[in-house]
Amino acid sequence: MENKKFESIYISSNCNQCTNALHWGNNNLICYASSNSVCIYDPEVGSGGKVTHTLAKHSGLVNSVRWLKGSDIPDEDEIISGSVDGNVIVWTKNVNDYSHEVLGHTSNITLVDGLYKEENKKDAVVVAAAMDGTVKIWLRKTPTENFTLRQTIEFGYNISIAMRISILDYLNNQLILAVTLDDSTIRIYLEEDDQQLLFKPSVKLKGHEDWVCGLDFTRDGEDILLASSSQDNFIRIWRITKQERNDLNEEETANMRTLEQDYRIYVESVLIGHEGWVYSVAWNPVNKTLLSCSWDKTMVIWEFDEENNLWLDNIRVGEVGGNTLGFFGGMFGPDGDSMLGYGYHGAFHVWRNNGVDWSPSVTVGGHFKDVTDLAWDPEGSYLFSVSADQTCRIHAPWVTDSIPITWHEIARPQVHGYDMNSIAVFSKYKYASASEEKVIRAFAAPQNFIDNYRRICKVDNSLDQNGDISDAPKGASVPSLGLSNKAVYNNDNSEHSQKKSSKDIYPEESHFSAVDLEEPPTEETLLQNTLWPEIRKLYGHGYEVYCLASSADGNYLASACKSTTQEHAAVLLWDTSDWKLIQKLISHSLTVAQISFSPDSQRILTVSRDRRWTIFEKNIQNQFILSGTTNKATGVHARVIWCCCWTHDSKFFSTGSRDGKLAVWTKNSDKPVESVLGQYEPASTHLSLPKDSITAVASAPCFISGQYLFAVGLECGIISFYKWSRTDLWQRVLEFDRSIGHHLTVKRIQFRPFLGQAGYKEKDENILQVASCSADSAVKIFNLIVSEL
Repeated sequence: MENKKFESIYISSNCNQCTNALHWGNNNLICYASSNSVCIYDPEVGSGGKVTHTLAKHSGLVNSVRWLKGSDIPDEDEIISGSVDGNVIVWTKNVNDYSHEVLGHTSNITLVDGLYKEENKKDAVVVAAAMDGTVKIWLRKTPTENFTLRQTIEFGYNISIAMRISILDYLNNQLILAVTLDDSTIRIYLEEDDQQLLFKPSVKLKGHEDWVCGLDFTRDGEDILLASSSQDNFIRIWRITKQERNDLNEEETANMRTLEQDYRIYVESVLIGHEGWVYSVAWNPVNKTLLSCSWDKTMVIWEFDEENNLWLDNIRVGEVGGNTLGFFGGMFGPDGDSMLGYGYHGAFHVWRNNGVDWSPSVTVGGHFKDVTDLAWDPEGSYLFSVSADQTCRIHAPWVTDSIPITWHEIARPQVHGYDMNSIAVFSKYKYASASEEKVIRAFAAPQNFIDNYRRICKVDNSLDQNGDISDAPKGASVPSLGLSNKAVYNNDNSEHSQKKSSKDIYPEESHFSAVDLEEPPTEETLLQNTLWPEIRKLYGHGYEVYCLASSADGNYLASACKSTTQEHAAVLLWDTSDWKLIQKLISHSLTVAQISFSPDSQRILTVSRDRRWTIFEKNIQNQFILSGTTNKATGVHARVIWCCCWTHDSKFFSTGSRDGKLAVWTKNSDKPVESVLGQYEPASTHLSLPKDSITAVASAPCFISGQYLFAVGLECGIISFYKWSRTDLWQRVLEFDRSIGHHLTVKRIQFRPFLGQAGYKEKDENILQVASCSADSAVKIFNLIVSEL
């Protein structure tokens, strides 16, 4: 049943870095593999599409996904997925969710495919190839039955690289199976026993000189065309035809191989046009055109010229510039007028045919490694996220006339050379980030971003008080061999253009080109035209910076680095007005895991791997002094304290640890200072989740029915919401399981600073937005219905 307590409004997630990780069905839904889950992407939601579901039952990386297809089924509702956990799962769409059936294998699954032989979803066939050199075949007679294993084909030490199954003869529903191996051959198998679903080897097709990575079948009248693509940079088109044909020339007849008594196969054409490995081929479901995706950063549409009897590369699209490595795969949409490709970093590229040419279109996307931190801007207008994929990204609502409003990535302020750990946003257009280096980098928004943000999100310039862009640079670019985003000014700004340092060893060329956007940018634009200029580097830490935090008033930035000594575990406090180091806060002896300023900016809370928390309070001299901490005798936590947060009124703070304990603490001004706790004490009994590790916690920005609301993220990916007060203790009001929440460790949870939805002018006080990120590479945003909590 649909849950009325919440609504999923945004799922940002990449496609896995493997072939066969995406399939566009006739139902116009796209299923793709993302980390250990299967994502469902609906390109028709709103103006730019939306990921609507994540299906998470696998325990390992998903390598291959396919819709279970049939000739009489226009709207598929079953998905096959294969994972390195050795399981094949068949997902069946219900009203609002998906049920699943697990089919076991003996090794890591690399490829899956399937189809229905009969009408009404009868005789469903699933095939899966694994790293142990086997292909297993399952059959389900009717939709109410379970799948049963019918055959195992063994290839010995050979590994399957690509695989497709299709119907050879519709009169008797005979199946044909094509499998490519690491010996650069294509093995053809034909069904010999319709009742038992047994396949026999037919022919071995040779011709390619390297691994064959892509296969796809289509019908051409009474014939079948099989396209194959290879790492030899070539594409071959094989025609399977009945023997009674007598219109073939001598060369075609000479190259024929007999499949069985009624069919023969021969190479019809070899397509040459790519300059790199060709990873996938896909036929257009509407006409006789072929899409190929290559490592040379291009996707090509091949069209058959009837007059000259040749295949020609009719359309060529792809990536230009940026840190990219070409395409892993792609497909046509069911209408034949749109195509989708995905690259090495999991980014999606969509082109649509407008009748004149193919133009890029808005799509979804996300990080391709662990998302380590996220933060709302102080106004709650958009969301920052940083990741181990070495990027910082900005997610915002695209405000259009269509309903619902969809969220998209609108900028990539930082494309770095180190994995990123943390982010602190201290004004709407300024932030600082930390990565696997000793330096903290601060950034400010350029003119081009502010202008584009206002257009995409329909922000009134007169109401955007933070947007003084008169002196801001136009954009930013990263010089060759550099890590710093250097400001790029207007060409007519002679004052800035003439500034040049004798120590500047980088070339003068800039890869930035100002782009005026009315809609979210494409991947090519995001890669190099949405960077923010770096305004300051902060030095002071002896090891890699691990976490950052900014005060609510934006005046302070706190940072901590990895450490095994008290000296290096100190928290450094910076003044954001002049970027001077103003204090070193010493207490912990191991790495500080998280820092949190109280909403009134008067106190700093730190938690550490040394299993302690510490409070620093601001005195009348504007210095932060240690006012309370824990030790083995006074602490609640027996394991690493991973996370902490303050309540919105600064009266309470909570700490969450690896031992599954969430404790709430408060200051008792009447309490005498008798221990290291100072005047701090537990506010109530702690929440205990002994089977889980608490890795993220956040508190709502207001009272919910007179109580505090805590969001608790677990190592298993589950997110739970608890109401709490000193009189009414922990009451769980909502839980996101691994399919709704995350399926790997929750890294961070952040409530939007205000009630209502970002992107909507009217403030709906019955909606509270919460964002989360995880090691599963996903960023998610939910609307919580306040009246239902």
